[in-house]
Amino acid sequence: MSVALMTTSRQGDTRSNRLVPVAAQATFKEFWVPAAEALGLQWVPLFETGIPVERSDLPDVILELEALRAWCVSSESHREVILERLERLIDELNKIDSSDDDVEIFIG
Repeated sequence: MSVALMTTSRQGDTRSNRLVPVAAQATFKEFWVPAAEALGLQWVPLFETGIPVERSDLPDVILELEALRAWCVSSESHREVILERLERLIDELNKIDSSDDDVEIFIG
């Protein structure tokens, strides 16, 4: 199993459909979840089982991911494992947040 960002068009336009890998399940459980819990994050732990994300929630989700990124930069042991995928996830969510695409968002 793995954690991924999935977007699907509400209008049936498959060009808006995306699947962006975030982490293998074991990696997410071993590194992402403990870091999120240590930071008191609410959204990130929910990605383990999967959750739909409303467009109106994107700013809060992105803020949590940016807090996790800042923590990873300061943590040598977690930097290599998490940072690259975390950067990509933040970039993808920022693109969605600033676009006019009418998409459903699911992370899990």
